[in-house]
Amino acid sequence: MGATLPVIATGAASAHALAPARATSVQTAAPAPVVAQAQETAPVALQAAAPATYTVASGDCLSRIAVGHHVQGGWQKLYELNRSTLTKGPDLIFPGQKLVLSAAAPATATPASAKPAAPAAPAAKPAVPTSRPAAQISYSAGSIQALAASVVPADQFASFSQIISHESGWNVHATNPSSGAYGLAQALPGSKMASTGSDWRDNPVTQIKWALDYMNSRYGSPNAAWAFWQTHHWY
Repeated sequence: MGATLPVIATGAASAHALAPARATSVQTAAPAPVVAQAQETAPVALQAAAPATYTVASGDCLSRIAVGHHVQGGWQKLYELNRSTLTKGPDLIFPGQKLVLSAAAPATATPASAKPAAPAAPAAKPAVPTSRPAAQISYSAGSIQALAASVVPADQFASFSQIISHESGWNVHATNPSSGAYGLAQALPGSKMASTGSDWRDNPVTQIKWALDYMNSRYGSPNAAWAFWQTHHWY
């Protein structure tokens, strides 16, 4: 029984100790807004947007990728951005290679822990041309030949290439001043190629597909068309 006295005394002392503890809690709650303010003014972090990329597929070439993904500057800009990857030059790319489609966007400052700002009004989108989009791109003879190689069967390509070389020199806009024949295959009139695509004036792929269809339907194949051309110097 004598041991109970220290227990009672200890309980009383604990009760008295709780009172100042609560007072301390009330006093320390006041600086909370200061902590919140410190969080709002925390240093900002710089974040850079990752550039868009594309993985080369079988049959691709730089011109086709540049046109399909609206790369500003065409295949030349695409090659410039990916020189470290395309070590064999612009005319030799391989499936599986990852290409950068645009330069990395500049870093933007984002508050580390501040509340996100209200979204800004969306910027007006640039007008999308409704016709002749390929006219904005300059094609080299080598790039057009690479496009043709992805469309024309391999065993017919040599003959196809001979005809196009003689007819237009691989110039998409080649025009015969006498007859008005137009394009890679010198279609007469050039508007015939509209059966393959409305962009026939400027798109080498459209012209290549039309030329291949023409050679197949009229002569049976580019090989047969080239044999005829060598005899008559026209086809």
